[in-house]
Parts: sequence; C-alpha cells; structure tokens
Amino acid sequence: MNCREIISEIYQSKSINELISKIEPKDLQNDLRQEIAIELLQMDCDKIIKMHKANELTYYTIRMIINIGTGKNNNFFKKFKQKDKINDYLYVQQGKEIPKSASSLASNILSEKLNSDPYSAHEAIIFNKFVEFGNLKKVAEYFNIPHLHVFQVVKKTKAELKKRINNN
Repeated sequence: MNCREIISEIYQSKSINELISKIEPKDLQNDLRQEIAIELLQMDCDKIIKMHKANELTYYTIRMIINIGTGKNNNFFKKFKQKDKINDYLYVQQGKEIPKSASSLASNILSEKLNSDPYSAHEAIIFNKFVEFGNLKKVAEYFNIPHLHVFQVVKKTKAELKKRINNN
C-alpha cells in the first residue's frame, strides 16, 4: 500500500468522518477535512507508512483534527474561523446590521446590561474597556480602581456572556 492510498483510506474512514461531523461550526467541516488531507499529504511518506503499519495513523489524525478544529492559534483558525470577526467589523463599517453571531449576541447582551441597573452598567463599562485595551492592568489604571476588582468583573461578565451565548 502506498502513501496516497493510506491517506485516501484515512480520508474516507468512518471514525474520522464521525469526529469531523462533531466539529462546530458545521459549514467548516469540509474545509477541515480538506485541511487534514493537505497536512497528511505534506508529511513524509515513510513516516505515514511507518505510522500506518504501527496502527498509529488513525490516532495521529484524530489528534490533528481535534487540535486544528478546536485550536485558536493555527492556520485553519486564521484562514476560516477568524473571518467571522472580520466580517462583523466590515458590517459595522458599512452601517449594516451584523448577522446573528456570537460577537453580535455579546454586544447585545452588554447593551442590555448598560441599560439596566447601575451595577450591571458598571460591569458592562469595565468589560467594554477590557475588550478595547485587552489588558486588566490598563483598565484598572484607566478607571483608577483595584486590579482585583477589574479581574473579578471581567471573569464574571465572561462567564455570563458565555452562558447566555451558549443558550441561544
């Protein structure tokens, strides 16, 4: 069995396709499948044959799918998943309504917090500054408040946003 036949076998494997079907978002599953095939084709053929003979290639491919499909610091994320954030920014610049995505849901939730009670507004303001600065220390210095308080507010708001976004 040559290298391409082994990769084709992995590509059509039931366990591999079952795992890929669980990766979110659904519209990127075919892209992920292609990315895995490209990665395998770029590997040294002797290494693939050796791994296949030792029954390690399926496990290796599964780990690769998990790392590529769920990671945020790889080329797949930069190429496909990060486009959502860029598209949201472009919609805002053009004055169009942002499609319902996680970032627009978060923005709506923070807007609700701003318009409700003063404590929720306080949390939303601190969290928005954290998003702007990307650093807890800078937020604490900006508002001249304790670093620990900023940390607690950001942690609580992140958890609340995550919970509400996952429920939608």
